Amino acid sequence: MEPHIPCAELFLRLGDEDVLILDCRSPVHWGRLEVHIPGALRMTPSEVAQHLTMLPDDELIVVCGCDLDEEAAARVCRLLLLRGRNAVCLQGGIETWMAEGFPVESHLADTVSALQR
Repeated sequence: MEPHIPCAELFLRLGDEDVLILDCRSPVHWGRLEVHIPGALRMTPSEVAQHLTMLPDDELIVVCGCDLDEEAAARVCRLLLLRGRNAVCLQGGIETWMAEGFPVESHLADTVSALQR
């Protein structure tokens, strides 16, 4: 079983230079919920696998959409752990993060689209 981090603990670590949040939600979930955890890097599971060596040597926090999506985050986390990386999954994903009242920010792409209108 993959290690997990509670939302409150991640909140306390936001801005920590030794932590990288990987938002691995599916494109459908990403489009439906147009916010992310501040500082999160959006990468699909296949992008994580393809660019694994390019990721910094930080603690990696893997975010999925919700508890139902947790298997996707677990697969990414498992891959990272097998490659010797320090990785954990965010407990409950972005939906739990939001339900507990932690900060989110809009996707940059949405801001760019709005500016182009």
